[in-house]
Amino acid sequence: MIGRRCALVALGGLLILVLSVNVYFIRMIVESSSQKTSSKGMPVSQLKSEQEQLISNVEQNLEVPQKSVARDMARKIKEEIQTLPSKYFKQNNSYAIVLERLFAELKVTPNVRENIWNIPNNNWPDAHQLIPPVAPELGTILDTLRKSKVTRADNAPLGTQLKLMLTLEHGVKAMFKPQWYSRDMVIQGPVYHGKDRHNAEVVAFHLSSLLALRRVPITVARKLDLRKEIRPRATPELYTTMYQDGNDTCLYGVCHYCSPADPVCGTGDILEGALISWLPRYLRLVKHRHPWQRTYKKNKFAMWETDGNYCEKVKLSKAYSPQSSSRLLDLVDTAIFDFLMDNGDRHHYELAQNNFHNPAVLLIDNGKSLGNPDVDHFDILAPLYQCCMIHKTTWDRLRLFSGGSLSVAVRKLVAHESAIAGVEHLITDAHLSAMDRRLLTVYAVVEYCLKSKAYASNVILDHR
Repeated sequence: MIGRRCALVALGGLLILVLSVNVYFIRMIVESSSQKTSSKGMPVSQLKSEQEQLISNVEQNLEVPQKSVARDMARKIKEEIQTLPSKYFKQNNSYAIVLERLFAELKVTPNVRENIWNIPNNNWPDAHQLIPPVAPELGTILDTLRKSKVTRADNAPLGTQLKLMLTLEHGVKAMFKPQWYSRDMVIQGPVYHGKDRHNAEVVAFHLSSLLALRRVPITVARKLDLRKEIRPRATPELYTTMYQDGNDTCLYGVCHYCSPADPVCGTGDILEGALISWLPRYLRLVKHRHPWQRTYKKNKFAMWETDGNYCEKVKLSKAYSPQSSSRLLDLVDTAIFDFLMDNGDRHHYELAQNNFHNPAVLLIDNGKSLGNPDVDHFDILAPLYQCCMIHKTTWDRLRLFSGGSLSVAVRKLVAHESAIAGVEHLITDAHLSAMDRRLLTVYAVVEYCLKSKAYASNVILDHR
């Protein structure tokens, strides 16, 4: 009798599993059919018109520095965009599978253990990423970072801009980058101009997951009560920089550019910002100068901006030889990531030197992103178009987000963060559209490289 009952329960469970799988695939088929139907139902002339408009937008917004080798390449890429295959303009519904998996990770598990931070600190970082490809505890850890009480507040020990180093419950450390600008503020001037954008740090975290480049530290949006959470727990050095300006609580901190004349103020006592988890102590980060570093001087060009054969010279170094490591390919990944985000301030990069074999380039400090959605700084892509190399895994992932899928996916992930953190939208429609537009440029560069006989043997590489 008991055996029969167990068998019935097992059969019932199997039936539910089969039905669930069938429902999932039916839904995917229906969604795919719906997409195809809507495309078929649209007049060919309208589809062509929209594609032409996208191409026109790419050409108009692509900015190329004067007197640099990027000018000739930009001309070739603009020609390449004109002949891009239609698949790059059509939405690839496969991105929905990636998005569904990421949302499953963002679910919060009740009854959090006090030692939840042992998981990301001890089990997650390895040679290739800070967060593993499958991280079911991620949502719980993000929620803990948003809600943990502050036990100590100090000035951050590094950097040129105002940042706070916070100690949270259970000794967890995190860096807080405050909000300086409104979401729709357009930063004019050089690509590296202005202060860090806190929302860019949050968007970068989610974009890195979408692109399977999980090398950005754990980051959330958070509002702090400066009067109740920070002032009572501030170190003397930080406390002396805090004051009241009418109903607003302000501070200017201690750093290279910090000054009483340039404070950041909350709305009342509330200051929004990005809270970035400090990496585990055992990760020994070593900073390296980026081979494609800018001069940061208006009329002075770096070697990579004037030498069309620059990448071949970089490869002569053992550290960047594709035969000995994937570091150069990682820098190409980084360039694509930065181009999509409009981050032209990657002057250095970090590696975790913990006896790791072939450690990946980490994507740390993304605050100079999301500056101007109307300009695509083509020279950020220099490692890609000068070397004509890319990880096959990266290229495969990028192709999942064609036809506007990238902005759709980023919008949904970031909207989830905004809702949970209780903050307004973290990225504007203009910046989302810019990401889709810039992705077309990336497609065009890779297509150009694939067609170029000179690079035919080494366009797609993958050392992972």
